[in-house]
Amino acid sequence: MNAYLERLRKQNKLPELGEMRLYAKKENIPILEEESMQLLLQVLALTNAERVLEIGSAIGYSALRMASDGSRRKITTVEKDRKRYEEARFFLTRSSYRQSITLLNGDAFDYEEDIAKGRPYDALFVDAAKSHNQSFIETFSPHVKRGGVIVVDNVLFKGWVANPLEAPKRLQKLARNINAFNEWFQNHPGFATKIHAVGDGLAVGIKR
Repeated sequence: MNAYLERLRKQNKLPELGEMRLYAKKENIPILEEESMQLLLQVLALTNAERVLEIGSAIGYSALRMASDGSRRKITTVEKDRKRYEEARFFLTRSSYRQSITLLNGDAFDYEEDIAKGRPYDALFVDAAKSHNQSFIETFSPHVKRGGVIVVDNVLFKGWVANPLEAPKRLQKLARNINAFNEWFQNHPGFATKIHAVGDGLAVGIKR
């Protein structure tokens, strides 16, 4: 079935994307799973999102996918890890979409003042330190327009959120934290939120 769906999908022929997928696999760098990517891109298209804020660039793969899927889409993306930032810069500066992507290096919270200058954003995509999901949304969702979308990756955390005791001991606290975030986001009156069992779990909230 996956092979069938892959044949139906419009393939993005940007050579950088293939290089990035191979590099991520070789270096064991997590990038957004394809099923999750397809849902993310669909949500952005349905909401006509042209200005997107991403927290957690990694090597820039998601930023490039989002930028290349929208004719006028602009991405501001922040990566805290210096090595990942340099890897993202290497790939993105070679892309024909480099003018559509603003790549920042540092703690996203330290960039809030600069980020606020680009408001309102149509969408916020969070794929960074999972223990800070709630803080990311509390801090940056005010810069998203009403009716804008907030998307968060890895909210099912390999299924361990359902029973944190099944996770390796070192990850049980994180599993509990993600579960608490899911409860908070799902029930927050400021968002209409649904959690989708694609990839490692994708939460999609519409700002009321």
